[in-house]
Amino acid sequence: MRNLLFILLAGSIVMGCNTYSEEEKTNFVSKAETYAKKHHWNYEVLDGGLVVEVLEKGTGTEKVQSGSEVELSYKGTLTNGNKFDQTEPGKPLQSNLKGLIGGFQLGLLNQVAGTKLRMVIPPHLGYGDDALDNIPANSTLVFDITIEKVI
Repeated sequence: MRNLLFILLAGSIVMGCNTYSEEEKTNFVSKAETYAKKHHWNYEVLDGGLVVEVLEKGTGTEKVQSGSEVELSYKGTLTNGNKFDQTEPGKPLQSNLKGLIGGFQLGLLNQVAGTKLRMVIPPHLGYGDDALDNIPANSTLVFDITIEKVI
């Protein structure tokens, strides 16, 4: 299951190949917001329909920028609660922000180390219409993320 780095990199490549109508995107965003409301999140909706809740503000001084390297601990689930990936304790994922799926690129931008987030990522900002191991096509993804470091 610890293949998210590959999946994230593949997802960012695949993401550019998917085209959704504005109506489909609106529907995806509506589903993401409905999920957050149902779970009583204190969230905001960012560009593209990414739903983000900041659980804890970090104390780091360097903000995540588009070319930043980051170390992240995370757990990824589908909206039905099925976990599809998670970092091992003490072994965060290290990646350039540009190598991650669109939802991560948007949601992590301008955050600092120590920040804890929840995100609901609609398919057009995730893996799109491609099915991956434990992720069906057009899945809305839910991530709990801690930014361990901004490098």
